[in-house]
Amino acid sequence: MLQLLRNKAQSALVQALVLIIALVFIFWGVGTNMMNDRDAAITVNNEEISFQEFQRSYDQAIAGYRQQFGEAISDDLLKALGIKQQVINQLAQAALLRQGANSMGIMATPAEIQSAIQKMPQFQQEGAFYLDNYKAILGANRLTPHKFEASIGRDLLSEKGITFINNFATTASDAEINEMYQRDQETVTVKVVKISPDLFSDTIKIVPQELAAWFETEKNSYKTEQKIKLKYLTFPYKTQIDQITISDEQILAQYEKDKAAYQIPEQRHARHILFNTDENSSSEIQAAQLKKAEEILFRARAGEDFSTLATTYSEDPSKAQGGDLGTFARGRMVKEFDDAVFSMQPNTISDVVTTQFGYHIIKLEKILPAVTQPLKEVRASIAEKLQSEQARPATFQMANEAYEGIIAAGSLQAYAGKNPEKTVSSTEFFSRTAPPAGLDRDPGFMDTLFSLKQGELSSLIETPSGYFILFAEAIQEPIPPGLDEVKDQASKDYTLAQAKKMVQETATAFLTKVKGGADFEATASEEKLQTKTTGPLRRNNTTADPVLPLSLVDQALQLGAKNPFPKEALAVGDDLYIVQFLKRQLPETTSINESTRKEYSATLLKQKQDRLLSSWLKQQEKKAKISTSKNLLN
Repeated sequence: MLQLLRNKAQSALVQALVLIIALVFIFWGVGTNMMNDRDAAITVNNEEISFQEFQRSYDQAIAGYRQQFGEAISDDLLKALGIKQQVINQLAQAALLRQGANSMGIMATPAEIQSAIQKMPQFQQEGAFYLDNYKAILGANRLTPHKFEASIGRDLLSEKGITFINNFATTASDAEINEMYQRDQETVTVKVVKISPDLFSDTIKIVPQELAAWFETEKNSYKTEQKIKLKYLTFPYKTQIDQITISDEQILAQYEKDKAAYQIPEQRHARHILFNTDENSSSEIQAAQLKKAEEILFRARAGEDFSTLATTYSEDPSKAQGGDLGTFARGRMVKEFDDAVFSMQPNTISDVVTTQFGYHIIKLEKILPAVTQPLKEVRASIAEKLQSEQARPATFQMANEAYEGIIAAGSLQAYAGKNPEKTVSSTEFFSRTAPPAGLDRDPGFMDTLFSLKQGELSSLIETPSGYFILFAEAIQEPIPPGLDEVKDQASKDYTLAQAKKMVQETATAFLTKVKGGADFEATASEEKLQTKTTGPLRRNNTTADPVLPLSLVDQALQLGAKNPFPKEALAVGDDLYIVQFLKRQLPETTSINESTRKEYSATLLKQKQDRLLSSWLKQQEKKAKISTSKNLLN
């Protein structure tokens, strides 16, 4: 039906249908926000979860992903993550927890709810609960105290249910701790042969007939990009933003609501001296670099100027600034470096710290404590955010009116003729990878744009910058080129394809021989392949061994005396690795110190509690009657 409206909009019958549909939208609310639906979004047994509650949870989940990955995360990616279903599951499970807690005689008292609210930082001022903040933030979110406190009560009841269930798993035995410790700390040593396409590329001769036959099967991968020619209307948010004024009261309310977002975490200012190694460095190079680091560490601790030592000896680009890394918050550096810096005191020098980049000596210059940005520093950004939020509905209204006008007029061209003040933009033919200026480059927008058929009018399309209405004037479909047009690239690809085939054949033959009893090194020598032996490989070790890539360590750990070879060659990119188990070493559990034992005990206990809670929820879900509104699933 929608396709008919887009392609045949000039029909008088269709124009009449558009008027009827518009009336349905007005009087029956089709297309309005689902939060206005009177039915429950989710029903768990006899408990109803409203659309408002679902929408709040969904918005919070989206905000969490955007905070984690940045505002640039596309709507298509958010959709692919299945956030809607995640929220449905979480709300249903929370309801089951509340119902379970109620059946076990657990409750959240008014005093507990009051205490929880008073501890929330967004309602505090100078460390104490501030009633005016509470009222302002609830008002800004259109929440009454009664509804908010009921919501907190439900959350507390769910948490109490979790705590009650967790209490059935309270200990981790010494045997369990020892087993986990040995699994984490065990090491294996393996012999390795690496087989790469580079070993065969120079031996491959290109026969024109064979290249042509191969290209015939692969030519579709060399197709030109699809191109499209458009006419379009655009409705940028900025046009409306420039006309919106935000009051001081609105800015203050928003600041109090989002205060947690304006907290700047503790930061640290550090310098370092780096001696480089990487996964390809031999054990000899690693030992030499470590020795250098230890010598410079001794000199730094003896009183030599750290900045001068960094400028002279460091192998990091920061040496030009005396090793200065500036200020950074926790999580900005690799874990080993991060852990070291955030355990130091100002004006102290670390031991040698090993990371994937090599050996570091770190000096902590100063600690910048966590602070909350004052309102005056973020006033402008808050005003921009509020302007943007208010601009969206006004922009949508303008764009929607134009869209209805196009449908009523019968075409974009006819609409432009009746509305000369509207600027219809045109493009030449362009591809997805080279859109013209003026079009949004958002991936989701490009997907919609290139899904249009020739002569088709798009729906109203929302993008990060505003709304678009597109008309596909003409389309050039992709076509495969002739071999002569891409001969150089095709020759390189053909050579690589043949080399990869030889890699697979060589690896399969090699593995068959050694599994049959042939000597590993002798077989490698026959095939003119080099054998290397790794150092001890440990699970979850972030320092790469120069012989075997980190991604293959877990598979190496699965080998043993009874199964010394993998079922098939191990792949990393185009390279294949044949590995042979040599030895396994288990750590002595008597060497586990008390601190490590406590860490393992806590990890085991958390795993037990998670499994217990998951099992309980699965049992409750089997017995429960859970239904989801059709409006929510659409």
